[in-house]
Amino acid sequence: MEFKMPEFPAGTKQFCLGAIAGAVVLGWTGFDALGWKLSSAAEALANKKAEAAVVSAYASICRAQFAKGADFSARLAALKKIEPYSRGESVAKAGWATMAGSKEPQYGVAQECADLLLPAKT
Repeated sequence: MEFKMPEFPAGTKQFCLGAIAGAVVLGWTGFDALGWKLSSAAEALANKKAEAAVVSAYASICRAQFAKGADFSARLAALKKIEPYSRGESVAKAGWATMAGSKEPQYGVAQECADLLLPAKT
């Protein structure tokens, strides 16, 4: 017995190639332009945003602690004299960025706090 491959209708090859090209274009458009994400990329983005939200919240607390302390005007004037890139280190050394229950400030909180206290001029 001999098996004979059935004949496909005319235009089947062009249809299949068009469908494959359409799928490739749809995938490329979705991931590039429409913002589709793989689960690993979405998780990394979510972690980054959560970390930024925590730093922002802690920086607001730091700013409030700095403002409540004695002699606010003098400390703010001293902070203005320091170079902008070193202000975060100064705030951290003074202990304003260290939250209750922590031994040292979380990364980025001190610089964000200094930026809240003395915003950059644009």
